[in-house]
Amino acid sequence: MGHQRGAPPIVVIDLDASAGREPLGGVARRRPGERWWPFGLLLVGVLALVTGARPITPLTPSVVLRGDGVIAFRSDGRSVYLLRQPDLARAFVESYRVRDGARRWAVPVAAGAHLAAVDGARVVLAVEEPENRSASTVVGLDAVTGAQVWRQTGYVPSFYGSAGALGVVVADAYPPGADPGQEQQRPTPYLAGIDIRTGDVRWSLETPPGSTREFVYIEQVESGDARARVEIAELDPDGTLRVRSAETAEIVRTVQLDRPGQVHGFQISGDRLLAYRSGRGTMLSSAVFDLATGRRLWQRTDEPDGVLLWWCGRALCSGIGGTTVVLDAGTGRELWRLDGRWTGLGRLDNQYLLATRSTQDVTAPSQGGVVLDAATGRIVRRIDGWDVFGGLAWPGVLVASHNAAGGTLIARLDVVTGGVTVLGRTGHWSTPPQCITTATLLTCRLDHVSIWPLPA
Repeated sequence: MGHQRGAPPIVVIDLDASAGREPLGGVARRRPGERWWPFGLLLVGVLALVTGARPITPLTPSVVLRGDGVIAFRSDGRSVYLLRQPDLARAFVESYRVRDGARRWAVPVAAGAHLAAVDGARVVLAVEEPENRSASTVVGLDAVTGAQVWRQTGYVPSFYGSAGALGVVVADAYPPGADPGQEQQRPTPYLAGIDIRTGDVRWSLETPPGSTREFVYIEQVESGDARARVEIAELDPDGTLRVRSAETAEIVRTVQLDRPGQVHGFQISGDRLLAYRSGRGTMLSSAVFDLATGRRLWQRTDEPDGVLLWWCGRALCSGIGGTTVVLDAGTGRELWRLDGRWTGLGRLDNQYLLATRSTQDVTAPSQGGVVLDAATGRIVRRIDGWDVFGGLAWPGVLVASHNAAGGTLIARLDVVTGGVTVLGRTGHWSTPPQCITTATLLTCRLDHVSIWPLPA
């Protein structure tokens, strides 16, 4: 891809340590490899400061917590919850106040537990029993005291990180006396919505035999909401598509697709559905349908190298020989290509994509990135001297840079204006951290768990 000479540079234009301290809920994330931000990138390298940037005042974290044994963490805005497992036999959940870092409570939990969701009133934990999933448990703790409020047996959350639906934990259900073969299935054909406050089962579903079920993640980037809404989609062999609300399981959309044939999986983006058929670990064919009419727009019966297509905003992407090919979702024709220098391509919004280079080598030079027009591949902005490692409400992304003194700067970059607001400073990152962001907080875990307020 050629360089666009007119692309404006990225410069540091602001320094702001002030921020509100009450965040919104976190992004819904799939199990078991948790998705730490909307387009799934975690890129931190050794970087030089942007040329001409003015000196930066050190901004230390507002709260620093011990990181030993921490395997997961969440925040409801007022507290941060750590799941700590110091050894194979012991595990604890701890609650800390965001305001001053004071520990509110600590309770022992089963070793191997997962943090499923937090919502301000409850902390939800899950313990999966792979050999007997009907014995798996989901437990709701009081967020103020840590006391157990409810417990459900025979359920495994379908995704972790937040409820994914307002007040509901969506879970695979393993009822006693079900088909023994179901114990080896993940997911099961049974699904349930558990009320996060009471533990009551609000709704339950059974996917019909032969049908395919998928979750649809709808990121709220246009509205400035950092969370994602989840819907449940079922596609029957006859082409009937039902889309349900994850809060109530009520059908919110029904579409009759035109002769989809055998479908092993599908993905939905806006008014387009990508269906695919796979075999022996590769994709054999794919087709795209218009959900407004149910009409099949195009299909490919021999996928190059058996590579799975994926959604890049409203376009489709395919990786071929180290190159990312971007396709028009309505016709399947190639729009543009991204050469192999860039290993990550993620959606910023419906108009812009972000391309980055991925590295685990923190001694490597700055990887940077480029903001691309999704329709044409035109470079609209270059990100130099910083690496993108997280997402914020549109139009912000999190960037990091190591300085000559051996510390790491963390900043918010506005991809529209190019402005960078430095949020904080911490010690040198020897490995990429795990980070979560909310509307007003950034929390990262390495040797310690550090919390920085984000500007309003």
